[in-house]
Amino acid sequence: MAATREDACGVEGWMFSGLSVYDSLGILLSVFPGGYKRAIDCDLAAHNCQEVEACEAFYFADHDQYVDELNQMPECDGERRCEGNVVKYCESADGDKTFHQVSYDCTLAGATCVEYQAESGATGAESGATSADCQAPPLRCQGPEMPYCDGSTRAVVCEEEHPGILSPSVFDCADAFGSHCIVRGENAACEGPATGEEDCDDGKDGDGDGKVDCMDRDCGCVEKQCDDGIDDDGDGKVDCDDENCLHMPPCP
Repeated sequence: MAATREDACGVEGWMFSGLSVYDSLGILLSVFPGGYKRAIDCDLAAHNCQEVEACEAFYFADHDQYVDELNQMPECDGERRCEGNVVKYCESADGDKTFHQVSYDCTLAGATCVEYQAESGATGAESGATSADCQAPPLRCQGPEMPYCDGSTRAVVCEEEHPGILSPSVFDCADAFGSHCIVRGENAACEGPATGEEDCDDGKDGDGDGKVDCMDRDCGCVEKQCDDGIDDDGDGKVDCDDENCLHMPPCP
């Protein structure tokens, strides 16, 4: 729920990633509770996006606790591996060259530990070295960057967190203050009264404010054609009367 709210409210883009120990809020909370718990508890207690945005301050306030928790873990021995369904991976903090070995039971996320060959630049791993991560069930994903809405509120993000390893993550947009799921190209998103209009060309009033697409200021539209007799951006000014058309033919 916290990740869905943070994404929908523009605090952190969790819905651009699949399930991974490197970039999943629930996993980070279970491994580093001191660094994440207060912010997440705040997210869960929030009543609107303004309160969710205010919760971000706890991440900064508790960052030292995250670093302390990480530094208490053993130094990474260079092996990133699966031990049963537990993934052993490596993390460092604040540009520290020392990597520490972190453990997470993939079973807690309904996932399976898998090993793979790391690419150049992978976190704490040399190119070609064996690494490991959690892999979620494929659900109905057709491939990477092909998200879908499972019902009206459930967003399924289909991503390859590592080459050949499709590991979807799931978000319930209803948790984002009654939002619904939409898909925009390669990305899924939540849209509703708390988030504002997100899809600006679907012919629908996505946030329930009575304004559709470009008629809604959330869309930030501009006058597209300056001779069609239509107020394209919903600002009450048509064609040459709109400053967007200044010096655009046929306007002076």
